[in-house]
Amino acid sequence: MKFLENNLITAVASSASHLSSTYAIANVENDIVSQPYIANATSCNITVTVASGMNSFFIFGLLADSGTVSLDDSAATSGAISINTTQYSSLDQLANNTTNRIPPEWFNFTKSGSSITRVDTGSALAGTTITLALTTSTDRKATQVKGNAIHQWDQSSGATGRFEDSSGAAINLIDFANVMIGSICTIGGSDYQVIKIIGDGTGAADVTLSGSASDATVTAIKNPIKLGIVQAGVALSVENPQIGMGLNFQDYSIRRPIFDGGLSQKQRNVCKTYSVSSILSDTNVQSFEGFYRAFRSKPFPAIVTQGLPSSTNENTRNSGFFYFRNAPSFEYAQHLGTVSAISFDIHEVI
Repeated sequence: MKFLENNLITAVASSASHLSSTYAIANVENDIVSQPYIANATSCNITVTVASGMNSFFIFGLLADSGTVSLDDSAATSGAISINTTQYSSLDQLANNTTNRIPPEWFNFTKSGSSITRVDTGSALAGTTITLALTTSTDRKATQVKGNAIHQWDQSSGATGRFEDSSGAAINLIDFANVMIGSICTIGGSDYQVIKIIGDGTGAADVTLSGSASDATVTAIKNPIKLGIVQAGVALSVENPQIGMGLNFQDYSIRRPIFDGGLSQKQRNVCKTYSVSSILSDTNVQSFEGFYRAFRSKPFPAIVTQGLPSSTNENTRNSGFFYFRNAPSFEYAQHLGTVSAISFDIHEVI
């Protein structure tokens, strides 16, 4: 297991500007995953400056169609390393009220000679520049979950209007599910971003764009480039959980049975919770206790398993941004106190 205990980021910048000041690049440095950076372009390079000593890197709240990460600490460099942009599921229902569609990702980085590699054996990095190169390219105008594909923009006045299908009927954007704040829409040959949606978007002026667009055919709608949080620094590494570690899901969806067998439901976010038991050396017990005393209710990046076969995808499946649901418990597992059993529950922040 690893817990990022010391965030060494000193600066973050982007080659692209932001959708608005609400979605500035500075957002990736806070603990609010749902308040992301949203770029105002279809590609951007996010540059993260990190002080000396980094061995771990974590991202969450990403939305992009492709991406790489590269590192340079002046004495060593990495090549372009792929970032996972595969969503939790290929099923279209994932788009309904899901804040984060792509899993978090944990990276171990160490240096050997002039090379930086994605492993956890080797030397920590000196002062490092991390570059995330992100791109959005997939057309979503015909990827509706329900209803018809988007065909045209119907201007109300200025930058307001609504999207319509080929018959001129308004598109319900809640049902469509793949138009969101920041979506990049090519209308009449020019690109605009969605900056506001009122209700389901079917009213004559319910959608506001980043500029005035006259009635015209919509030739493409792309997801925005988004990033929730970035952290890089020193990780506390301790023994893996014992067999039997519990992974559960907290589902915030609404399920309300209706008289005579019906169901009223609304899909909402799902997050992970882990119930962990492990046997730690006394040195690691003391370090872990110190970590808990420092963080308490504050969320932190972690990867719950290390060293599993690559097919398990532990860097995405078993990593996350967590907080302690309660204080961990410790029990001496040996008379001399050289090893202890610990148990704790952590809950994902989304």
